[in-house]
Amino acid sequence: MEEFSKIEKFVIAYIWHEFFGKLYFSSSDKPEDFLAKTIASELIKEKEMRKRQELTKLIAQAINKLKEYWILQVSGYEVTLTSYGQNLAQSIPKAEYEKLKNEISAGKFK
Repeated sequence: MEEFSKIEKFVIAYIWHEFFGKLYFSSSDKPEDFLAKTIASELIKEKEMRKRQELTKLIAQAINKLKEYWILQVSGYEVTLTSYGQNLAQSIPKAEYEKLKNEISAGKFK
């Protein structure tokens, strides 16, 4: 997992630990943008809009990379970890996921 950034690891772990590998949504936005905004708004307070916007951009980039590597599959209103993505996600323990979440919430994106 060393070839993945902190944000990419977090996205994989987030989908696995929070949604058991699959989540559904309804929005007119592109799935990548909607998911990025949703995750960023959970982690960064509204008063820190600049950090939230930066994180949203980084998460959207991570989602696109994970799609290219066949780790995530985005179709319609569904985002799913592929079987490869599930294997990677299982290698990220809940404690490491919580650590990543806390670091990213504190603004440590890299």
